[in-house]
Amino acid sequence: MRSILCPADSADSLNDRVETALALARATNGHVTFQIATPFAQMAMWEPFGGAALSAEAINQVRVADEKLAADLDARLARQDVAFDVEIVDEGRIEGIAAAARFVDVIVASLDDPGLEEVGLGVRCPVLAVPRGAPLLAFDAPVMVAWDGGHESAAALRASLPLLRMASAVHLVTVREKSSDFPASDAACYLSRHDIHAECHEVERNHSIAFTLEDMARKLDAGLIVMGLYGKSRLRELLLGGVSRDLLDRSTVPLLLAH
Repeated sequence: MRSILCPADSADSLNDRVETALALARATNGHVTFQIATPFAQMAMWEPFGGAALSAEAINQVRVADEKLAADLDARLARQDVAFDVEIVDEGRIEGIAAAARFVDVIVASLDDPGLEEVGLGVRCPVLAVPRGAPLLAFDAPVMVAWDGGHESAAALRASLPLLRMASAVHLVTVREKSSDFPASDAACYLSRHDIHAECHEVERNHSIAFTLEDMARKLDAGLIVMGLYGKSRLRELLLGGVSRDLLDRSTVPLLLAH
């Protein structure tokens, strides 16, 4: 995970993302791109009544704010021992992330970002989402992999290999409810081929699956949960809830997500 993308904006959670991205870059000898995305062209079209002058004024105000954010980031990061660049792109936030993700190993996001689901579903690289006020600064804590045998779980497992290698322990946790066609032992065998030795746990459901996984993460003192995003259809998740939705809403532990 040496090519890291960190969306930058004026949200209170920006510092958590910045510190996590910097820590990950130090751990992997990586490079961080801090992306500030604003769709200036669309802003001009969105102004239906004010005319070109008002649109130009609004665009200029936003551009000045973006340039100040970029300058502040550049000044702050210049003192760090991490390779980085700061870019301003004339695109929507999700579109900018998706375009940059072609050559990115991981995206650092915030769990309370309202666009997190869309990013996780729309890009082809993993997303490291951190809770507010809890940046991920060290990568040697135990990692818990939420394993259900699905394609999403397998994608998250493969994407997490660089982080699993740094962990002091790796735990594959299955909630005893689903089919065992692809048991955790198969996942452990795969990890062993990468010199990662994981311990398998099969636990009884306690209330919801999300609660069970969260409780297990506490017992294992996990510093990161690896999980697939949306094992069922998005519509069914919307109507019935779901493990991924519940954990996005409630997790106090950083999540490594893949779809």
